[in-house]
Amino acid sequence: MAIENDRQSLRDYGIRKKRYKRRRNALIIAVILMVIFGAGFYVISLYNRQYQSMVVMNTADITASDALGYLEYGNSIIKYGMNGVVAMDKNGKLLWNGSYELQEPLVDTCGKYVVVAGKGTKEVYVFNNKGLAGEFNTDFSILKVEIGSQGHVLAMMEDKNTNYIRLYDIDGTVIYEIISDIKTVGYPLDATLSYDGRKVVTSYISFTDGKLKNILSFYNFGEVGQNYTNQLVGCIIYEDGTLAPKLEFVNNNTVSVYTDTGFVLYAMEQIPSEIISHKVKGQIRSIISNEKYVGLVTQTEGTSSKTLSLFDLSGKKVLEKELDFNYEKIYLSNGEIIMYDNMSCLIMKLNGKTKFRHTFDSNIKAIYSANRLDQYFLAEEKAIRVIQLKE
Repeated sequence: MAIENDRQSLRDYGIRKKRYKRRRNALIIAVILMVIFGAGFYVISLYNRQYQSMVVMNTADITASDALGYLEYGNSIIKYGMNGVVAMDKNGKLLWNGSYELQEPLVDTCGKYVVVAGKGTKEVYVFNNKGLAGEFNTDFSILKVEIGSQGHVLAMMEDKNTNYIRLYDIDGTVIYEIISDIKTVGYPLDATLSYDGRKVVTSYISFTDGKLKNILSFYNFGEVGQNYTNQLVGCIIYEDGTLAPKLEFVNNNTVSVYTDTGFVLYAMEQIPSEIISHKVKGQIRSIISNEKYVGLVTQTEGTSSKTLSLFDLSGKKVLEKELDFNYEKIYLSNGEIIMYDNMSCLIMKLNGKTKFRHTFDSNIKAIYSANRLDQYFLAEEKAIRVIQLKE
């Protein structure tokens, strides 16, 4: 009888132990779910938060009186002018600077690299996160430059009736060259370089055979491209009068071809394949893009109404919104749409909701995100400030 009682006690203990474990696990799961839901609610409310004012956190010691332009540089900002370029962080700390003498500097960034070249000159300067990383002279007058994440430089150049598109290493060594004669091949409208520096897309306009043509050429300088003649892995010819004056690798494997009627997205991990072709009604006023989205601002003919349409890289429209802000510049910065005129700015989330609208006391030269949340670089005529938004 005692043995049977002991067995019953053991069974009861086992049942109580299992019940305790189930309750404990249920409690742990409930706490985890509460934390997840609470964090999710906080993130959503933070994302949709609207701000009414701002305070100045830092003011950079560098003056902006000689600035010609500004560029986003990771979570930092670049100021460039005719006499040099500087990079600073959100604490106003100078990261690096470089000197040159260029009347009309052309500037591009990718990763830690920055390229500066003189339009109409033969001078090229390459900077990284430590300062000057290389400089060289080209053989012909420069029309445009782009840089890849490894420091490779794409340069569009011209010399009388001949045009050159060259891919340079950081020390000026020519990696690849595309030569075109205006009479036989045509005139280059644009060229773009992939982030890894291994792919190039060009747009040429040609009047051969008495017909206007726009020729898109896709080059691959990696292993796959070695299997193609001249490493040309794709070619598309518009013969209907369509022009593609601007090309852009929005990320390493996606090319956006901007035409006079809309845009075409191509996937190009190795060879090009069309993702979507989108045509718009009205006049294209602005183009915005980042590594995840492509957008167009269009204006209906005969009106002042402007509409922003934003697409992801699968071609899905994620936003369409009529704009009531008469901007001078508009762009995507860290997942937000920033637009500004002489003294006012509007920062909009990708869902179309206004995050911040403000009129400043001085002229605006640029605004960029500084911390992906509520701090921004504000470039004015005489200083570069870091501001924090307030509710």
